[in-house]
Amino acid sequence: MKTTLKYLETFSEKEIPRGLYRQTFFPKKTNVYFHCAVIPLYGESLWCELGLSSLLKAAEKVNKKTLLIAVINRHELSDEEIRKQNEKTLSYFESFPKTFFPDSSLIKLYELSAEVDVLVLNHNDEPNLFSSKEGVGRARKLGCDMALALSTTPLLSIRYIHTTDGDALVDEDYFEIEKSSQTDVLLHPYTHIGDYEQMAALKLYEQSLRYYVAGLKYANSPYAHESLGSTIAITPECYAAVRGFPKRNAAEDFYLLNKAVKVGTLEQANQGLVKLIGRISDRVPFGTGVGTEKIWQKMKENRPITFYHPQTFVLVKNLISVLESWSQTSDSLPDRKQLTQSIQGEVPLANFDRLEALLDSLGFFRILETAKQQRSTPQAILKHLHESWDGFKTLKFIHGIRDHFLPEVSTLPASYQHFLSAGHLNVV
Repeated sequence: MKTTLKYLETFSEKEIPRGLYRQTFFPKKTNVYFHCAVIPLYGESLWCELGLSSLLKAAEKVNKKTLLIAVINRHELSDEEIRKQNEKTLSYFESFPKTFFPDSSLIKLYELSAEVDVLVLNHNDEPNLFSSKEGVGRARKLGCDMALALSTTPLLSIRYIHTTDGDALVDEDYFEIEKSSQTDVLLHPYTHIGDYEQMAALKLYEQSLRYYVAGLKYANSPYAHESLGSTIAITPECYAAVRGFPKRNAAEDFYLLNKAVKVGTLEQANQGLVKLIGRISDRVPFGTGVGTEKIWQKMKENRPITFYHPQTFVLVKNLISVLESWSQTSDSLPDRKQLTQSIQGEVPLANFDRLEALLDSLGFFRILETAKQQRSTPQAILKHLHESWDGFKTLKFIHGIRDHFLPEVSTLPASYQHFLSAGHLNVV
């Protein structure tokens, strides 16, 4: 609780009323919520028909009071259509009984059913628009900050804060993944659905995501997990410990989970499927929509669809083996050439010195040395190494290998099946 209170006092969004966790939730509200999900909505009025309906069914399935937190938002550069779509969403809720939040005109609580209330945070109008540099990251953070604050009151008794999206449908067992889990982060399984022209491109993009995670699992990376904001469930304590979602316009899910793995445990759930409705989108600089569009353009131009060279993950595996070996040795200063040779292993690379330079540019040798300086036991040294050489460093290493040594290939099926047959991939 100390970590949570410190986060709320210091790092929560300014829209979260300070001292909320010491006060009553809403006037005349005495029910207890046992489940909570946060949904950023950016011009997505169709969510009221599809995504919301699926969440209502999931709440009915567990038969416990559930709180949804909908963050309806746009930014100063959003076009008029986004504003209109947000207005439709806001108008939809007005037909339900509502409670005004006592300290803010931006917040209303609507009673949708016997099982579900929705807390609407309205950031559709001036002066409450987001910055264009914040986007979905701030929306997730704002909603989860509110959930965190409410979790300190008797009226929100939850194990996890779920986050999903306006284009997501959830199965009826969505909230049931909590029943037997003790992990800090749970990831829902997912699949993309839809019937439109670019569906083949979307499925290839999904396959590339799964291939990347499978490669990291093969390499024994602690960061071998999906990073989709629509599939995350995180405990309030872990959320506070990593200081919430970064207020980025993209990759906020990646950075949150990259931190969460360092302070807690993460597991992939085998139920509670999230179905993501396929769409082409340029609302963020990268991600599913943009990735799908790039593949779609290649398909139309009859250009090959390429993926990371499978030998790249052999190099990652060798690197992680070096980290584990280093934690056990008595050496304090790394032998750069010897360690670089161990990482290269049997993988044929054209330029050994360039590989050493890549590792040096990413701080690899400095990380090894620092770990020995600051930690004394093999266990502590290895933990330090994995925290320093994290998912972001791993991704940059993979990109460096791609750019300088092993170009992407168009032979995903063979390498994909290799990881699959090795038991490192779970395809929904």
